[in-house]
Amino acid sequence: MKRNFRGQKSGSGNLVNKEPIEVYCRVKPLNNSEESCLTVIPPNQIKISPPLSYFRNGGPTKAMLYTFKKVYDDSTSQKSIFTSVALPLIQNVLTGKNGLIFTYGVTGSGKTFTMTGNGQDGGILPRCLDTIFNSISSYQAKKHIFKPDRLNGFDIQSEEEALADKEQDLLAQILSSKGNRNKIDKKGSEPDLVGRVRDATKIENIDEDNVYAVFITYVEIYNNTVYDLLDDVFEDKAKPLQAKIIREDASRNMYVHAANELEVYSTDEAFEIYYRAQKRKRVGQTLLNQESSRSHSIFTIKVVQAPLDEDGEKVVTDKKTMIISQLSLVDLAGSERTNRTKNTGQRLKEAGNINNSLLTLRTCLELLRENQNGANKMIPYRESRLTHLFKNYFDGEGQVTMIVCVSQHADDYDENLQVMKFAEISQEVQISCPSAVKATTCYTPGRRRANLAFKEAVNSEGLDNDGAGDVPPGPSEFVFNKNFISGVPKGLGLFGNSFTEIPDLRFIEPDENGAVPKFCNYMEENLKKFSELATEFQKKRFDLRDTLMQSERQAFLTSQQVQSLKSLYEKEKEKISALETRAMNADAQAAKLKRKTDEYEVTIKKLKLEVAEKESLLNQNRAEKDKVKEHYTNKLTQTQEKLNKEMERKLRSQKSALQYEMRSKDEKLRAVRRLLSDENIANFENIPGNRARLPVDSRSVESLMNAVDTPKASGPAGSVAATPIAGTPSGVTVRQTCRRMGVAVANRRHRRSRSAGDVWLEHKPKTPVPLNTLMQPTMTKRKSVTKLTDAKDVTEKTSKYCLMTQGQDSDGDLETRLYKGDVIPTAGGGAQVMFNDVEVLKQVSPTVSPSRKRPDEIRRDIEAACSIALEGHKIRRKNFKDEK
Repeated sequence: MKRNFRGQKSGSGNLVNKEPIEVYCRVKPLNNSEESCLTVIPPNQIKISPPLSYFRNGGPTKAMLYTFKKVYDDSTSQKSIFTSVALPLIQNVLTGKNGLIFTYGVTGSGKTFTMTGNGQDGGILPRCLDTIFNSISSYQAKKHIFKPDRLNGFDIQSEEEALADKEQDLLAQILSSKGNRNKIDKKGSEPDLVGRVRDATKIENIDEDNVYAVFITYVEIYNNTVYDLLDDVFEDKAKPLQAKIIREDASRNMYVHAANELEVYSTDEAFEIYYRAQKRKRVGQTLLNQESSRSHSIFTIKVVQAPLDEDGEKVVTDKKTMIISQLSLVDLAGSERTNRTKNTGQRLKEAGNINNSLLTLRTCLELLRENQNGANKMIPYRESRLTHLFKNYFDGEGQVTMIVCVSQHADDYDENLQVMKFAEISQEVQISCPSAVKATTCYTPGRRRANLAFKEAVNSEGLDNDGAGDVPPGPSEFVFNKNFISGVPKGLGLFGNSFTEIPDLRFIEPDENGAVPKFCNYMEENLKKFSELATEFQKKRFDLRDTLMQSERQAFLTSQQVQSLKSLYEKEKEKISALETRAMNADAQAAKLKRKTDEYEVTIKKLKLEVAEKESLLNQNRAEKDKVKEHYTNKLTQTQEKLNKEMERKLRSQKSALQYEMRSKDEKLRAVRRLLSDENIANFENIPGNRARLPVDSRSVESLMNAVDTPKASGPAGSVAATPIAGTPSGVTVRQTCRRMGVAVANRRHRRSRSAGDVWLEHKPKTPVPLNTLMQPTMTKRKSVTKLTDAKDVTEKTSKYCLMTQGQDSDGDLETRLYKGDVIPTAGGGAQVMFNDVEVLKQVSPTVSPSRKRPDEIRRDIEAACSIALEGHKIRRKNFKDEK
């Protein structure tokens, strides 16, 4: 048994060359009201443009161009597609090669119509059956001569065994499907077979000395499980389909185990079985297709052929001479997107399995392409039943052809892009293709025709093999033709011209005794001549046979050499054409580059002229700028000198004013010293500690200064009279005021803040540094917050507001600022804060240890404190005004 599979060594079945996967594209017709996104560019290009909705939504706007082996527009007929796509594969199948055709595309793109068509316009499948049976109609073997062995092989039976199996099969079919056949007889035929238009294509160059038989199998892959659609196909009530497994036979070829292989004798018989099995195929309704295939269907046509014996009558029973080839027609389920089909439940599960199997197919082809470019990656055939079943095809056991079906509808734009990307990858995959397989026998070619000619000659001349001995023994020893037989005289056979005439014995007398011995002598002599001629003929026959066998071997070797030389010639021709194309492209590119170089040279010259002009302009601008710069430099120098003189004059005037002010302040301080030295020195000596609180505030010091500025000569000469101070009760003198101020230093109950009875809202940092200053702010009623979250804290509960900030001063010491203000209600029900005071608190560490001081030292300290308090008060007022 000879297969065109890996592992078989027979005749010309060795791998000789590689061919890419042939990819064709077919465009589905579009309704007039729909928007198209495809444009066919004959003969082999197609352009996909984004629809108008993508322009509005800001999507991609670039059109994509794809190239295939051939592109068929929406007006192409089924006949044209069959002739250019499937017919070459049928020729290969009849010569011993395998073939695979599968349709690929989105849901509703016309895959099933391309594969099956309808009764009036058949697709690839029925036209393939018609062509095969038209070609082998005169050479078909009797039914059951070839019998499947259920292990992906066939046995050859004798005519008696075939007849017994035929009778048993007919009896079983009659008993099991009597009711169903009655229904068929009443109807006449299945609907798809009524009025079916048959294809008349016929292939002529097939081996006439072989007999052929056709077997079909039909399986589907549903949810990644294989089912046989021909199980109990003739039953009235079909049973649930049982899952099948994929196995590897002895030759390492993949097949569906226990799948039914039915022998068919005509297209109608095969198509009727196909129609019955089609009813079991999983088909569902989706938003995109009313009858969407939910599984991958695989229809396989197996052609089994074996040579006739030397007489050209019976089949040679040696399995080594048998040739098995197959053509697989695959209708892939369409890829789907859930956001478009809105599938749920079982439909969603089916769509997921379909997309996973198609993704595995794409992954396998991508890895095959990478491996042929130098990679060595494992191909994941077993991840899907689809790729596992067709593993042998992708490994180089047959020709693979793909028909990409696309829809012009604008909604299918995204899916079409994915389909085109997969098709581009598929075209780059190279698959090893074996040569045609031919049975190697020592029998003379043309023996079938010789046998038929011999039978026609016998029937036309009335010869009988059971009659005279001069009739030739049969076609196995002589090659006859009709003209030679018709030229032999009747009754003499083939050797009539070599013998003399037979004596006429019709008028022999009874007493004539010499006639019979003469006749006997005559017959003995003729018998000797016949024996000599027969011996000579046998010798010449064997010589001629040896010569013919040598010629046949020489012709076979020559044909093989011619075939190999032809393939080499084709390869060299392709290389030469590729080199010519590359040379033409290189010349065109060189011319293009030369034109660009000339353009660049002209552009460079223009740019150089522009650069020279711009450099001259830049030099002029630089000279003008230098002049302007020099002019403004001189002017700036003069202006700066004037400003310096003016600033010196202003500084001198300010210095004289400050000196005058300092002298007046010194006079005031001397007057204050004199007042303090007379009466209050004794009170300050009783203060505990050397550094007491500041005895006076800034307002008292200013009052004292005002009092000193307006003395009254009511006392002795050189002394200051006791004058009332503004803001004090009548009759209170300056000395009494000073005495009261001195008491405030020792009396802890004396408040420095005039708003101690108010409710304060203290707004302070989250982590304030403790205040260890000598003077502490006094706020008896207060509420402390770190963040203003409740408006009522300001509008209803408080009348005063204090904002505390802490930071470093210019010397790096901690400085605390208290911004105080009144809370004033607004007309809208809210409140506003009007700031009116700022307090600056600093902490200063003593530089010397405390000790008891004498009165004159205390007096100096008091004078220094008064001056510091006065200056600090002025600074605070100034800062407060600046901050407001």
